[in-house]
Amino acid sequence: MKTELQQRIAVLHRVVQGQLTPAAAAQVLGLSERQVRRLLARYRDGGAAAVQHGNRGRQPAHTIRPEVRQRVVALAQSTYQGYNDYQLSTLLAEREGLSLSRSSVRRILQSAGLLTSQPSGRA
Repeated sequence: MKTELQQRIAVLHRVVQGQLTPAAAAQVLGLSERQVRRLLARYRDGGAAAVQHGNRGRQPAHTIRPEVRQRVVALAQSTYQGYNDYQLSTLLAEREGLSLSRSSVRRILQSAGLLTSQPSGRA
């Protein structure tokens, strides 16, 4: 568990025990009193596990699958070698049916070590 989460649980436990008021807990945690009341309700209903974020451990919904990343890298190294990220994203959409933004293509290529940094200035 993260130390911030452990601190929240410890403070909420002290509130439940009557050692702290919700207002004091809000000060300690740097939250609003209303948020502390919400956390307290979740803590009372589900214990310490209910306090952590519900999406913890899940992949984001907009994650690009590893197979798609590998395909983009393979195509950039073979069929579309020499194209920049903008041209590549356009060609991938038109010819390969891969609709990815220019910035996503750029990040994929940079993580694979295929793109160098931007030129330092204009000639």
